[in-house]
Amino acid sequence: MKKSILIASFLIAFAANAQEKFGIGIKVGQNFSSVNSVAVDRHAASYHGGVTAQIGITEKISLVPEILLSQTKLSTNPSIIDVLGDNNLRPETYHLNYLMVPLLVQVKPFSALLLQAGPQYGILIDQKKDGIENAQLAFKQGEFSFVGGAKLNLGGFFVYGRYVVGLQDINDIQDQEKWKTTQWQIGLGMNLFGF
Repeated sequence: MKKSILIASFLIAFAANAQEKFGIGIKVGQNFSSVNSVAVDRHAASYHGGVTAQIGITEKISLVPEILLSQTKLSTNPSIIDVLGDNNLRPETYHLNYLMVPLLVQVKPFSALLLQAGPQYGILIDQKKDGIENAQLAFKQGEFSFVGGAKLNLGGFFVYGRYVVGLQDINDIQDQEKWKTTQWQIGLGMNLFGF
């Protein structure tokens, strides 16, 4: 009982302190994705967008949880020699749509510049081949990754850049090579309140 009261008191004190340092914003941006060990275009462009929050812990350190819809686009473009030599090879595009949940630690070294890093989990909510076919067997249903980047506050708006490194194999085909993603993200956001 005493332990429960102590934990509840701590949470209330933390919430009261964080309330004055709380903010919510929206963001949208561009992804440039690639997957190692797969014959796809490097840094194929796609998109992401969602909601970001900021919970102040100290004057310089904050927690930044986010919920993003993000697409990884993979385009295969075999050479003409490959196509002529094997009738099974043809250009294909895969669209992997994820619900991404990053939980980042944000450090504020200067008034407008913020550095961010932390883990991210992505839930695969949809996968299509050439926009129509379901590619269910190729990719795993989730992915852990690590995010690092910077954000620049511009009054009520912000711009950001990030690098995302996949930490696990997303290949769901047995006895195949490991597929790990890397992704550059750039974008623009708007602070709705706080920050």
